[in-house]
Amino acid sequence: MEKKYILYGIMTLWGLSSCVEDEGNYELLPVNEAVVSNVEDEYNKLSYVETLSISPVIEGSMGKLDESKLEYDWFICNNGVSDHVHTHIGSEKNLEYPLDIAPGTYYLYLQIKDKTTNLKWEKRVKLNTQSQFVRGFYLFGDKSDGTCGMDFVSMVKDRDTVVVKDIFTNSVNMKGAQDLVFSGDSWNNKSVSLWAVTESGSYSIEYSSIQSSFDVREEISEDKFIFPTIEVTRPLKVINTYPHAFGSSNQSLSATNRLLLTEHDIYGTSIYDEPEAYGNPVNRYSASSSDLYKVSPYVFYPGNSQGFYRVTVYDKTNECFTGFNSYYYSSSYSRKYSNDTETPFYFDQTHYSPVRTLVYGENGYGNSGRSYALMTDANGAYYVYGFIASTTPSKQFAYEMDLSVAIDFEKATHYAFFSMQSVVLYAVGSQLWGYDYVRKDAKMLKDFQSEITYLAMDYNSNDTPTDLIVATYNASEKGIVRKFTITDDPNKIEITPHEKEVWNTDLKVAKVEYRNSAF
Repeated sequence: MEKKYILYGIMTLWGLSSCVEDEGNYELLPVNEAVVSNVEDEYNKLSYVETLSISPVIEGSMGKLDESKLEYDWFICNNGVSDHVHTHIGSEKNLEYPLDIAPGTYYLYLQIKDKTTNLKWEKRVKLNTQSQFVRGFYLFGDKSDGTCGMDFVSMVKDRDTVVVKDIFTNSVNMKGAQDLVFSGDSWNNKSVSLWAVTESGSYSIEYSSIQSSFDVREEISEDKFIFPTIEVTRPLKVINTYPHAFGSSNQSLSATNRLLLTEHDIYGTSIYDEPEAYGNPVNRYSASSSDLYKVSPYVFYPGNSQGFYRVTVYDKTNECFTGFNSYYYSSSYSRKYSNDTETPFYFDQTHYSPVRTLVYGENGYGNSGRSYALMTDANGAYYVYGFIASTTPSKQFAYEMDLSVAIDFEKATHYAFFSMQSVVLYAVGSQLWGYDYVRKDAKMLKDFQSEITYLAMDYNSNDTPTDLIVATYNASEKGIVRKFTITDDPNKIEITPHEKEVWNTDLKVAKVEYRNSAF
């Protein structure tokens, strides 16, 4: 190693010094430089969760340094920001720095000073911090006091999955969790939104992944985005927004078309070059009508497609499936399907006696994105319809359920359709059942010994149609969220647990919502 020298008593050197030459009568002394090791050039951590621990080893380039004569200072710099500053974060050799900083790229500087000679040396390292909220599942539900809470199952790449608890501030003290809707990303990010639906109303929730916790965005209300020329029911309670994010990468289903479903109506818009704004509701049968039908809380479209141009809704006032006159939803109105026949079921449920009505609807991933409708009538009979939403939906089947086989089906609180087979899952208290509506076979799949509070297929997080999620709750264990795989076999109904995907929460979970978004 090339030796460095100091003109002792005359100069103070910053950084790595060079040889000092002078024609005067001075003594040139070699410098025993500080050499830093046991420090990485780059660190990758999670913001708001982890602590950065660095224990440097300091050695001399010419022999042992007297560390009692050394002083240490650590600085952090948000490099690349125009108004960046170096912030002092430590005065000890070893750094223990809780990363309560926004996700981003930073640089750390360790400055070492020899108090005897005033020589200084500097070591720079790069720090990348990620958000723990980029990928995973929101868990939305009620705390033991009845107020709404939220946890997040963080699934950051190359990290262990962890449950980040109590991330929701809930400054408005909302209660009675019902649903949580994350719209995902779009090409221009105009449609990104997170809505909490509760007994008292709906609330726009902060969703930026750079935050450490989240609260209600009180300045955002869909009442402010809707400008009808006819009378509508206010205040509006958002039930859902469409399209939802699609697949494990959370792609938006549409760059422009949006549908907003409220407790009473449904609205359409385009956000191509404009901010989100809605006109008259589309649940009416002419552009000049002010007669609005009651819309069900489901919108049917192919669940395995990124398209969102032809959808089906259900008119609960007139008890019929209906579509829109145009896929330009901002100027649409409803239209009934013509040439309706009983093969294999009517769109208009008033053709049946007693009249049938919609209980539950779901869009599947398998079988060309088939949609499912669970119907019932005044006699207590239940029926399953299968169809593919389009300009005129393609009807595929209708089956009456055998309630002597599907035990306690009429008592079910949650449903889910396995799109690869003719199986509907349903929850009765603590029991999870499966019923094959073609073979008319039923099986009690598991008794959790705790109330089932949530049941749904999960074909987004792993891009597979065979995963399902079940959430349970009891006073002693609190909430538990579990994933299973259902066997893709036409001759049996069977589920297998994911042993490593069991997450504990203090919440009585009402919704498990997947997210994969850096925004």
